[in-house]
Amino acid sequence: MGHLQADKQPQTSKGRQARLSTPQPFVLTSSASLATEHIVLLDDIYTTGRTLYHAADLLRQAGCQDVQSVTLAS
Repeated sequence: MGHLQADKQPQTSKGRQARLSTPQPFVLTSSASLATEHIVLLDDIYTTGRTLYHAADLLRQAGCQDVQSVTLAS
């Protein structure tokens, strides 16, 4: 199966407004069906939620019905 690719600019270098207005940075590189997949997205810290939103949105557009997320923070 393929993977998600994102732009190279880290979210930490952006302010809150820039993070919220970031266009979809991910590209799905596989044409495999995701309809029966169960996907868990893992993020290291929660600020605006845009990274998870963009990734989940792309996966749902590709047919995945079960997208969940886990966010880790210390």
